[in-house]
Amino acid sequence: MFRRLLFPVAAGCVLTVCAGCAGTGAAGKANVAAQGVAPDDVALHPNPNAPYMLPGGAPHLIPRATALEADNAGPCDPDVLSVEEIAGDVSGVFRSVKLAFMNRGAMPCKLGGYPSVALVTAEGENIGSVAMEKVSSAEVVAELSKTRPAEASGPAPTVTLMPHAVAAFLVVWTTGPECSRVSRILVTAPGTRRAFTIAQPMRICTGRIQVTELRLDEGDV
Repeated sequence: MFRRLLFPVAAGCVLTVCAGCAGTGAAGKANVAAQGVAPDDVALHPNPNAPYMLPGGAPHLIPRATALEADNAGPCDPDVLSVEEIAGDVSGVFRSVKLAFMNRGAMPCKLGGYPSVALVTAEGENIGSVAMEKVSSAEVVAELSKTRPAEASGPAPTVTLMPHAVAAFLVVWTTGPECSRVSRILVTAPGTRRAFTIAQPMRICTGRIQVTELRLDEGDV
């Protein structure tokens, strides 16, 4: 009698457990699906095609500067300029480095003439015995190559720097083991007072350096 009662009870428990498992499975699936779209989970799995926000406001495109804005551009504010070394050259005792100002602002600006250059030792002292000579790019090419005649010097042109455009110039000197040691070059854009520092270890021999006028350049800074 006890065995006959035990079997139905056991069978009923098995069915109850199975039904409970089945119910738990369905509820679990529903629960997982609900969690998949829960607001707290959206931030962990962003939609790559959804709009996004940038600090300070909604994303937007910066319009290109127009020809009219370029024609009416004013002098470059030194706060929107940066200076980088983009090239160098060696010819015997002659050395040259090509430096460039980039307009990192959103509007065109004008820059022209000869940058001012000062030389600084490793101890932070200015070298006052080295004179700066303003020359044209053609004169430098003629001096370095000894093949091309120098063109007649004229007024340095003014260039319009569009956003991210580059105006470059050369600094040229002669070198030797017994000459003054320089650690840095201080560069100031024409018509401004802010000095940019370029690390440039070198030795200056002749008591002068040559600086060329600013020209538009395709160099990448």
